[in-house]
Amino acid sequence: SACAIAAPSVARPFVSRHSPRSPRRVRVSYRVVTAGVMIDASSASASSPKPRLVLFGSQGSRSPLVNWYMHELGLPFSVRPPSDSGNPHPFGQIPALVDFTDSSTDAVAADLESVQLWESGAILSYLGDRHGDLDTPKKRANASKWILWANASLDPCLFKENERGQVLDTGARVVGKQEPPKALQRLEKVLAASQSGWLLKEGFGPGDVAVGAYLLYVPQFFRDVSFSRWPKICDYMKRCASRPAYAEAYGDDVAEFLVNKCTEWIE
Repeated sequence: SACAIAAPSVARPFVSRHSPRSPRRVRVSYRVVTAGVMIDASSASASSPKPRLVLFGSQGSRSPLVNWYMHELGLPFSVRPPSDSGNPHPFGQIPALVDFTDSSTDAVAADLESVQLWESGAILSYLGDRHGDLDTPKKRANASKWILWANASLDPCLFKENERGQVLDTGARVVGKQEPPKALQRLEKVLAASQSGWLLKEGFGPGDVAVGAYLLYVPQFFRDVSFSRWPKICDYMKRCASRPAYAEAYGDDVAEFLVNKCTEWIE
C-alpha cells in the first residue's frame, strides 16, 4: 500500500522561491561549463548536430521537471550543481540551461553562440522548439499556453506562500465547506473532455510536464492532502508518474510512491 512506502528521500523543493545569493554578473565559459563533462562535439558541424546540453540544477529543486522532459525527448545532457561558476542565471538560481548544440567547437566562439536561459517554463518551451516537435507557431502556442498556465495559475493555487516566499501549505487542501480551487475544478473538466487523456488532443507534451510535475509535488510534501474529489486529475497524475522518463528524472522510489498514492485515491 502507499502507506507502507517510505517517504521519497528528496529535499523540499518549494521551501523558498528566492536564492540567498546576491545578484551577480556571469560570463558563461565553454571551457568552464564543459570541464569534466562528457560532451561530444564531433558532430557539431553536421546537418543534424548532436545535442550538447548542460543543465544546472539539483534533485531537491524544480530542475528535475526539466530532466523529465529531456528524458522524454531522449536527449543526452550533463548536470552541474547550482553553485557551478558556469551557471548563467544572473541570480545563481536553478534550473538554468546552456545549449551548445548549434555552437562552434571553438571555445571562444561557443561562448558567444550558445543558448543560455533559465526559468523552467522558458526551458521547456525552448527544448520543445529546438529539440522536440514544436516546429510550427501553432504547436508552440498550444504548448506554451499550458506551460504558462502551470506557472502563472496552477503554481500559486497549489503552493501557498508567505511574504518571504516560503511555502506554508497547499491550496489543494479543502476543509469542510470550503470552496475547491477553481483552477483544479476547471482542470478536472478539461481532462474529462480530453480524448487523448492529455492536455492536448495530439497527446503528451511539455505542457503535461509542467502541469503534471506541479501536481505531483503536492502528495510528496503534503502527505495528508487527497485529490480524490478530482478523479480525472488523479488518473492524470498516475499516468504522469507511471511514465519511464518521470521515474528516470525523479527516481523509482518517488514514482512508485506517487503511483500507489494516486491508485489509493482512485479506489
